[in-house]
Amino acid sequence: MSAPSRRATPGVRAEDTPPRPHEQVQAFLDSSGPSPDPWAADIAAVRADARAKVLAVTGEPAPLASVESVDADGVPARLYRPKGGEQEVLVWAHGGGWIHGDLDTAEGVARALANRAGCGVLSIDYRLAPEHPFPAGFDDTWTAVTWARRNFGGVAVGGDSSGGNLAAAAALKARDEGVRLAAQLLVYPALDSVENTDYKVAFRRRYETFAGRSGFGSNTYRRLQYIWTTYVPDPARRKASYVSPLHAESVRGVAPATIITAEHDFLRREAEDYARRLEAADVPVELTEYAGQIHGFFEMFAVMTDAHHAVDKAGDAVRRAFRSTHTIEP
Repeated sequence: MSAPSRRATPGVRAEDTPPRPHEQVQAFLDSSGPSPDPWAADIAAVRADARAKVLAVTGEPAPLASVESVDADGVPARLYRPKGGEQEVLVWAHGGGWIHGDLDTAEGVARALANRAGCGVLSIDYRLAPEHPFPAGFDDTWTAVTWARRNFGGVAVGGDSSGGNLAAAAALKARDEGVRLAAQLLVYPALDSVENTDYKVAFRRRYETFAGRSGFGSNTYRRLQYIWTTYVPDPARRKASYVSPLHAESVRGVAPATIITAEHDFLRREAEDYARRLEAADVPVELTEYAGQIHGFFEMFAVMTDAHHAVDKAGDAVRRAFRSTHTIEP
């Protein structure tokens, strides 16, 4: 793995320079209202606010050959198929901190990935915390993967944010169970539940001026505290491999990985650390950082040019993976 490739302004590092958001990011931040504090608000209000904000920036859905609702062994899902994309499938887990997000908020990304990758995308409506804490969401993701293996000739797994966590955990589970996956696609994944590491403290302090804005500052830190506490109430379980993949005893033998990060994202460093662990374990990995970008940009087709670039890059990686791995072992 070489140093992460970047879409903008080479050399800008979140650790040692003043925050310099992409101009489209700044415009988005200037127009965005505050989000409810999850520690104080009703979960229904948190979900409604997040849903409205995502749907406002995803843009018009891309046309596809077919979209159908499916039951993946009890997990509600939508199957998106482009023309000719009948043989392979990417199981996709949406983001939302394990507490919000649904099939509608994932629609734009699922359609775009299906078209670019030339394969089916199985977008899953996994159970959410606090009603359903770990391992419910992880179990649903793995159930969908096993369903996909029975119904398609090739399977990859992917997700963004908390969905990236579920995808990475599913890739570890596949390795543990002897199940071959073509690839794992991790978009600004949450991989480390440990609070107050040196870099997290430094990052939080550096972005204090952006507190309360999407993707920046103490608001993000408070949200991370909340979602980890809500998803895994028992602190003793938070370093388990399927909770915090960065802390897995070994990552050797997992599926090849494509990892996409945003420069101004609290989760960037743990994704970089995970990429280094994969490389050290001889797992093929491609890491791309989008300079000036924030957490969540991947789905913001209506306001972020980089969203289109990133989805194209992700879809191309999945397409290549299926070209090199055409069958799944029984």
